[in-house]
Amino acid sequence: MKTKAVLLGALLGFFLMTVVSYGAPVKLVFWHMEARPHRVERIKELCEEFNKTHPDIEIVPQVQSWGEIYQLAPAAIQAGRGPDFMLTIPDFLMFIKALKVVQPISDIMTELQEKYTFFDSAVESYHFDNEYWAVPIYGMDFVLWYRKDIFKEAGLDPNRPPRTWNELLEYCEKIKNSGVVKYPIAVPGAIHMATDQLIYTLMVVNKAEHIFGEDPGKVTFNNPRTVEAYAFYKKIFDYSPPGSASWAWDQPRTALFTGQVAMVMEKGHYIKGWIDSANVPLNELGCAPIPVPEDGQPGSIYYSNALMLLTSDPDKQAAFKEFVEWLHQPEVMSRLLHMDPGFFLPVTREVLYSDAFWSDPVIKEKVPAVLIEIETAKSGKLFGFTRSTVNPNVGAISAENILAWTAQLITVKGLSPEEATKLGAEKMEEAIR
Repeated sequence: MKTKAVLLGALLGFFLMTVVSYGAPVKLVFWHMEARPHRVERIKELCEEFNKTHPDIEIVPQVQSWGEIYQLAPAAIQAGRGPDFMLTIPDFLMFIKALKVVQPISDIMTELQEKYTFFDSAVESYHFDNEYWAVPIYGMDFVLWYRKDIFKEAGLDPNRPPRTWNELLEYCEKIKNSGVVKYPIAVPGAIHMATDQLIYTLMVVNKAEHIFGEDPGKVTFNNPRTVEAYAFYKKIFDYSPPGSASWAWDQPRTALFTGQVAMVMEKGHYIKGWIDSANVPLNELGCAPIPVPEDGQPGSIYYSNALMLLTSDPDKQAAFKEFVEWLHQPEVMSRLLHMDPGFFLPVTREVLYSDAFWSDPVIKEKVPAVLIEIETAKSGKLFGFTRSTVNPNVGAISAENILAWTAQLITVKGLSPEEATKLGAEKMEEAIR
């Protein structure tokens, strides 16, 4: 009888183990805002590969839009329909953190940092209040893209792009007067993140990167160097095609690729965009650091994109940890970065120096451009993250695109840069109250 009981107990244990082993996997809904089809497909591929090799976990990627996420995410989270984790940038994290749902992930970062050397610019904006709040996965910054073929036709040296603000204006004038193209440069002007990014890049190189004081509630946006940055923005905006006041990301890309303009200041997605859209060889796409004023500094806006955890469920948190550890392997991470070669920059030394990252044929062809982007990232900055402490109010500023709103006071309303930055500062103060 005892033997029978032991046998039944063993069978019951085996049955329970089988139920547990073959139960439903831990499901995590993952929101990202990389909405271009080739990026959507690569993220889907990687999630499916992870799911196959980790049958107890199911990552479900869902694509959203950067243009809508500041409104969509809070509404979904407050209604209980938000994701378990999502892509973020530092200022967006601060915006969502105000909802008190972002989970600290210091334990995960501690383990990752034992394996990988993260670049300071990638992690420092996610480390505050003695915690890490997101796991960096890739970086991005601004450079000057230009058409060498148009430079040559306009009588300019294709291997000598403009290095200063004055030179950029001189090049614009020479290109315009040459008659090769009517509009030398494409400049976004919509109340949109694209305009925010260009404006702030000009502020960085003009040493106007601080829009707040050390006191998080003190707005220092209205200052002479910020005024100078907006005045220069207006000068290059006047060389941009008609309708630029409503342009965001796509219109400047199209203008450069079709030969309507000779120059654009933007991120690295221009490399793949050129291959997909332009009808001239890739070697005609030039790249250079952002031109600086005579007393300025090298730099750019810099975004470290990261994954932030929103669920407090222990099983889901453990599954998230397993996913990000798998994703950070250099071979896997390189495949993620290659979804748009040259756009997404490594955040760890191990990926940067891996054969896997440099093996992509597009990156091989544009090594100098990628190296310029990587070098620019070292001096990159982001508003709200330039002081000794992270400013919790920055999410409110970026959510309303106040930098771009201020630009339209100049380009659309006709205000002077001095008047516009004064009103911009007042609007920032209203937003953070």
